[in-house]
Amino acid sequence: MPSPASPERSTAQSLHARWIVVDPDVVLQDAVLELRAGRVVRVLRGTAARRARGAARALHVDGVVTAGLVNAHAHLELGWAARALRPGLSMARWIEQLLALRRAQRPEQLARLQSDALRAGARALLESGCTQVGDIQVDPGSHAALAATGLQGVAFLELLDAGRTERTAEALRSARARLRLATRAGPRVGLSPHAPYTTSPELLRGIGALARRRPRLPLAVHWAEFAAENAWLEHGRGPLKRLLTASPRCSGLDLLEAVGLLRTGTLLVHANEARAAERERVAASGACVVHCPGAHRWFRRAPFDLRAWLRAGVPVALGTDSLAGNEGLDMRRELALLRASHPWLAPAQAWRSATVEGARALGGDELGGTLRPGAVAAWVGFRVAAQRASEVLEVLTTGCPDLLDPPRVSRPRAARG
Repeated sequence: MPSPASPERSTAQSLHARWIVVDPDVVLQDAVLELRAGRVVRVLRGTAARRARGAARALHVDGVVTAGLVNAHAHLELGWAARALRPGLSMARWIEQLLALRRAQRPEQLARLQSDALRAGARALLESGCTQVGDIQVDPGSHAALAATGLQGVAFLELLDAGRTERTAEALRSARARLRLATRAGPRVGLSPHAPYTTSPELLRGIGALARRRPRLPLAVHWAEFAAENAWLEHGRGPLKRLLTASPRCSGLDLLEAVGLLRTGTLLVHANEARAAERERVAASGACVVHCPGAHRWFRRAPFDLRAWLRAGVPVALGTDSLAGNEGLDMRRELALLRASHPWLAPAQAWRSATVEGARALGGDELGGTLRPGAVAAWVGFRVAAQRASEVLEVLTTGCPDLLDPPRVSRPRAARG
């Protein structure tokens, strides 16, 4: 496993590369990054870059240096169920089979499987150039386990009660306990009311009350993922009837908006079955949509309407979802699948979804996912042979290039939610 290395805080360092992707719109040849205290101080080119290359502490990278990739939605713990569920299952059947797999494990065995899967998943992310993750966690202890891997991002605690009131109070106690874990280093803490169909209105109201007191609290919700979800929420029909209790008889977006969970800082995951009017409401709210191309393919879903989301002005980030519903956790593959599914998409926009949009959604940092001055110096080196700047992002978003070095992940003080 590549070992994340923190840039030295007390001294400056110069990083020279054949190509540097400063952000999706700026790709520089033969440039130099000046780093200090875990941040990018300056980006040099021309004569200034040539002078900096001769500095004793200059590090030379014979390839492309970029900001680390961002996986905005993962369930690393679920890696233990990889290959136990077959591709193409309906979501209702997938849920039923996953619940049966969980019940077949002793509690201590399941906890060990989840812990091992989280560590293995973190290794896979780092080895593919990912430095931030939005990880959905069931085990309250997984926040510390994720922090130990060196990955930054958000550790979201999954909350659900499946409409059973006896579970609501316990879910809210878990939420309050997770919020007390806010630390000065490692991933931020966040909450993930699983989905409008698995969280009762009472639980959603309780999470909304917690979120109102913390305007910067990261939130992640599975929303409009599959057609049967909308059928059950709005009409009480479909295969989810055998898994859940009373239908709220309204849309999932109405439920989220009514309790204040449709807002800036909310990640709406999947959003495959959204209606045109709902896209306008999401755009007005400031929420971000997370698309998972590999999981989309694994479940054999209808084409994702990426063009409609972008036209509506909604930021779209990328994620992998879990190994129980995807072939891997490689963000390079997610980018390649995205471009293959949407040939009209410009390489810069694809790269933005895999870096800037995910980082902003997870951290609220306008410099997130870039190497602009002031940004966190989390960089990755890729082996890319390119003659022109226009070729660099094309290869990065279609070619799954090899890493030159382990990711270098700085550890700035984490913002509290």
